[in-house]
This record gives sequence, C-alpha cells and structure tokens, in this order.
Amino acid sequence: MLVEGVGTTDRVTVMPGAIARARTRLDMLSALHTFMLVFGSLLVLYLVTMARFDYESGTDTVASALPAWRLAQFGDIDLSNFAQLPWIGEINGTVMSNRTPGVSFIAAPLYWLFGSAKFSGVVPSMLPASATAALLSAGAVATLHLALRRIVAPAMAVGAALIFGVATSTWSISANELWPHGPAQFFLALGMLGLIGKSHLAAGVAYGSALLIRPVTAIIAAVSGLYLGWKTRSWRPIMWVALGTGFGLGLLLLYNGLVLGSWSPTPPSYGAGFVTRAGRQGLLAYGGDVVAMLAHPNHGLLVFSPFLLFTLPGLRRAWQAADPWVKASALAGLVYMLIHLRLNRFSGGLLYGYRYPLEMLIVMAPLLLLSWQAWFKSASLVMRRLFYLAVAASILRQAYSIWIGYENPWLL
Repeated sequence: MLVEGVGTTDRVTVMPGAIARARTRLDMLSALHTFMLVFGSLLVLYLVTMARFDYESGTDTVASALPAWRLAQFGDIDLSNFAQLPWIGEINGTVMSNRTPGVSFIAAPLYWLFGSAKFSGVVPSMLPASATAALLSAGAVATLHLALRRIVAPAMAVGAALIFGVATSTWSISANELWPHGPAQFFLALGMLGLIGKSHLAAGVAYGSALLIRPVTAIIAAVSGLYLGWKTRSWRPIMWVALGTGFGLGLLLLYNGLVLGSWSPTPPSYGAGFVTRAGRQGLLAYGGDVVAMLAHPNHGLLVFSPFLLFTLPGLRRAWQAADPWVKASALAGLVYMLIHLRLNRFSGGLLYGYRYPLEMLIVMAPLLLLSWQAWFKSASLVMRRLFYLAVAASILRQAYSIWIGYENPWLL
C-alpha cells in the first residue's frame, strides 16, 4: 500500500502485516478496557453485597473456608477445634473439612493477607473467603465477556456480560459466599477462551483447575474436547484437552490418596453419596428433578432468572450459525447438567434460589446470546419490552436473595 505525503512527493510504504499488527494491538487494548469495565463494575457491586453475617452454625461455605484459614495461619489443615460443625470430621486420622481441595484452599491467599489467627465467635471471619468468591466471580463474568466479544460487537458483549453478572445467581450465590461455583465458573470461562484460540492444552489446564474445585465439571472438559475432535476430524483437541484436564485429575487423585486415604476421584468423604444416589434414582424422580430445576417456585432457574426464557426461541438458528467452540461449550454444559441432576438434588440445599445450573450457564452463555440476538431482531416492540421487564425482574429476584441472605445462613 502506498500513501502519498501531503504537500510533498514523498511516498511511504505501509506493509499489510504492519496494518494487521496495529489492528491486533487496538483490538487487544479495546478488550482490556472493556474487561476492566465489566470486572471493576461487578467487583465493586459484589464486594458491597457479599455476605457479612456472623455464623452460629456450620454451612457448606464455612467448611470450604476453614481449611484456607487454617493453612494460611498455621500451615496445616487440622480443624479439631471445629469438629462440632457440619462437614467437619475425622478423615484418615485427621479432623478436617470434607470439601474438595480446590475450593478449600483457594481463599488461602486472602486469609494470609487479611486473616487473623484469633477470633471471638464460633468460626473465624468469613470475609476473606467471601471476598475471594466476589473476586473470582467478577473475573469469571469479565472473562466470559472476552469470549462473547468473539461472536458479537464489543458493546453487546459488555451488556450481555453485565446482565449475566446481576440477573443470574452468579451474583447472589457465586459472588456472595465461598461456594465452589464462582471459582469453577472462572476456570470454565478460561477454558472457553482456550478453545477459541485453539490452545487446547491451555483449555484443558483450565478445565482441570475447575475439576479440582468441582470434580463433576470433568464432564464439560470431556464433551468439549470430544465434540471439537469429531467436528474437526482431528485427535488434537481430544488429546490436548484430555492431557491438560488429566493434570488436574492427577492432582485431585494425589490429594485424595495422600490426605483422605482414598485414591478414588469420588472418595467417601465427598463423593460416594452422589454415586449412590445416581444408582438409586428412578426415571420418574429424575424427570421431576429436571422439571423442578427449571420451574420450581423456590429453586427454578427460569423462575429466578426469567430473562433466560427469551434466549430460547432462536436456538435453532443460533446453533446453525454458531462456531464449533460455541456448540462444544453449549453441548458440554447441557450434558453436565443432565448428569449432575442424577448425582445431586436440584435444590442444592438452598432455602431460596438456584446454584447447580451456574456452571452450565456460563458455558452455554455464548449460544444463548446468539439465540437471543436471532430472536430479538424480529421481535415485536411488545416482546422486546417484555424482555427488558424480565431482565429487571431477574435482577430484583437476585437482589432479594442477597437481602434474605443477611438474615439467615441459606441452608435449611
């Protein structure tokens, strides 16, 4: 390309490669700006609204946070002082939490920075653990936005990510306390970025990290790799995703064997009950769980996030036009949820709201956004207004879930 100088006969040769590199740098700068916009906005919101109540009894999130506190303050995982709490007991000769290693230790850095060895209540402060949940949940949604930028305009990717961050229980659950869902969502979103860039080993490592937090997410890794391998007629996606995920699985087995005394990926301390439930659940009960996961008045996904109803009409058109990584992720999320419903109750033990579909939602989000876009283009003004009302209702329901969270510790 030749560019003639103004007021002179000089000519400057601009190479196509230089233009491409300049565009790439601009795209990266734009992505960084919008990433920080999504991440910063949600992190402030999540930190302001995260759980702060004093615990008088144990919950899942306490059992997840205590090993991180103990490791940061004393360098071990002995929880003898908390043996009276649920999900704390003697395992392989040591009193410890029965939570998975990933979620048990992920808050250790913030406990090392801001925690204290002394406490006056039943348990140490949960604030470092809740802040970890808020940080990783904001990171998950901001990372999701990077994936969405690959299929829609940046402004739409930002808007969709922000809606995802406040209109699903990513806000009221993932970012509220140290459930496994926020950290798992973060690493699953990183896995999708790996698929987008065809960095299948990196995707596998990200999926393997999610596996350490929530072992059942191995299903998402397996389905994603297998689908991409079938679609591209290549063993490379299967092999590299499996290798990266296998590293996480190896670490999980090593922890289970050395610490828990069981070399199984589903040791008695946190996995055997799920396997037993899957073998005993009847077909009718399973069908009821699937319906209840979507529509139960206290726990239904579409009840607490009704805006998702408007992402369904365009699914057929979206699937036909979607990139392979979008299809792989969406199919993986669906299979994950269907298997998860065989392993555990749909309600997640909550008094109010949903949590188990969160991992499914983040990997299905790209396809759902394309589906919504296909529907919205031809929707009437009335239907568009209904969509906006549904978004508002979804946000209010999440806000209410957080509000009652200040009044009780969630679990029955």
